[in-house]
Amino acid sequence: MNPKDDTMDQANTQKDFVTHVLEQDQLSQAKKRPVPRKHLSGVELLVLWSLRIYLLFMVAVVVYQIVLSMR
Repeated sequence: MNPKDDTMDQANTQKDFVTHVLEQDQLSQAKKRPVPRKHLSGVELLVLWSLRIYLLFMVAVVVYQIVLSMR
């Protein structure tokens, strides 16, 4: 058995336990608590910035094709 699967099972079990133990208003208050930002590594930042640049490039291509087809 994969150790990662075992960890996920434990997390799901704990999550189910919390949802059954807490009352509805307690659960909604717990969900409203802000989650801190994750500090990303250099590789993760590089991938995200690459996706942003790719997205801008593709939007420009689509706009160009729309303008070209309207002529």
